Amino acid sequence: MMEVENQSFSAHRVVLASSIPYFYAMFTNNMSESRTKEITMKEIDPESLETLINFAYSGKIRIDNHNVQNLMVGASFLQLNKVRDACADFLIEGFHPNNVLGIRHFADSMSCMHLISAADKYINLYFTKVSQCDEFLSLPFDELIELIRKDELNVTTEETIFEACMRWIKFDEINRSKQLPEVLARVRLPLLSPQFLADRVATEDLIRKSHKCRDLLDEAKDFHLMPERRALIFYKKYYFSGYDGESNLSTVEVYDPKTNEWVFVAQMCAHGGGVGAGVIPLP
Repeated sequence: MMEVENQSFSAHRVVLASSIPYFYAMFTNNMSESRTKEITMKEIDPESLETLINFAYSGKIRIDNHNVQNLMVGASFLQLNKVRDACADFLIEGFHPNNVLGIRHFADSMSCMHLISAADKYINLYFTKVSQCDEFLSLPFDELIELIRKDELNVTTEETIFEACMRWIKFDEINRSKQLPEVLARVRLPLLSPQFLADRVATEDLIRKSHKCRDLLDEAKDFHLMPERRALIFYKKYYFSGYDGESNLSTVEVYDPKTNEWVFVAQMCAHGGGVGAGVIPLP
């Protein structure tokens, strides 16, 4: 006899022990419960326990939107890994922009890496839609920061990140406005277009009222005023003689980094290897 929240359930111990690892360990390791007629369980809800007992007898289980999370908790507690994994797969198949953040939070509480990974991939892929749902607006501050700083977010422009953050702030403006500087610091403002910075960011009242936010905005504007950074030195490079793997060469060639091309310049009088060259500036 098992009791959960004042509800009692009967089952044969031999069936429980043969089908459910938790009960096998309980009944074969001389635990106190193995010698009592009634077992009180606090870690599982009555409906889930009844469903899992029926599973022990029939080998079949019904998973639906109503019972999936409680069932996954109960299956994890009873070490029914196949049922737990089936619940995780059911949740994955039901991902939607308006529920995936909640499922991701549940997966984290269950330490279910398979479900966490699947939820993260979905959130990254559909961030634009996810950020427009109520669950996004209810995210704790730390989870918002962790999310918006990801490189994997599938967004066409950084404007999407900025607008999502402003919606989050304004959802609870009284309590969240003080966190705006830290949130804005995680938005890659220099990736916003100069026009968007001027027309949208600079005109946002919450940003105008914050000295720290204005500093971040100024830094982004300054970035666009910088001259283009060049990864290459754009002058031609001349190479005299050399070795092609078989023999010494007698040619002069020039490499143009702008066109990424080698061009023949002249033929030398003799083959050379390990030669040196000097540059004499013209007067």
